[in-house]
Amino acid sequence: MDEKKSTQKIVSLSTSWKNHVLGYILSVLLIPLFGIGLVLLYWVQKKHKKHRYRFSDTHVTSRDDKYQRNIDLVNIEKVEVQQDWIQEKMDVGDITLHTSASSMTLLGLEMPHKLKDLLEKAIYDQKERLKQEKANKPDKPDHKPGTKERMDYLTGLWQQGLVSDEDFKKERKHFE
Repeated sequence: MDEKKSTQKIVSLSTSWKNHVLGYILSVLLIPLFGIGLVLLYWVQKKHKKHRYRFSDTHVTSRDDKYQRNIDLVNIEKVEVQQDWIQEKMDVGDITLHTSASSMTLLGLEMPHKLKDLLEKAIYDQKERLKQEKANKPDKPDHKPGTKERMDYLTGLWQQGLVSDEDFKKERKHFE
């Protein structure tokens, strides 16, 4: 299990500055007006740094200053990209991951269509990997755990002559 964790690829992303370009421009323009621009610049910077995203081979994690959410890739049913006209020009956008129970929106990521394609490929690969693991998983034994060992012990007693044929046949029925 530890080997899987060490070979797992993890990519970290955050909201692009391009997603907040209008806020940065407006705050710089408002600096001469009693320093309001400095307060606005601080607020835009804080909003820009608020969201962090981690992508691994098995799940996606969204983290902000209060909450952290995880979605396993195999649970994602649909990936959508939303962009307004400014985001489209700047090549940033929001990616929404839909599951049967909820959805998660990843805000202001660069090259959202390329990222969507990569996510869809990772989702497909993870689902195929799980199918392979299920196919290779050994079948459950048709007897209770320890039954085979107890039967072997009984057979050994019978072979040594410590248990009569009648008792052996009677006890063997409990194991079949």
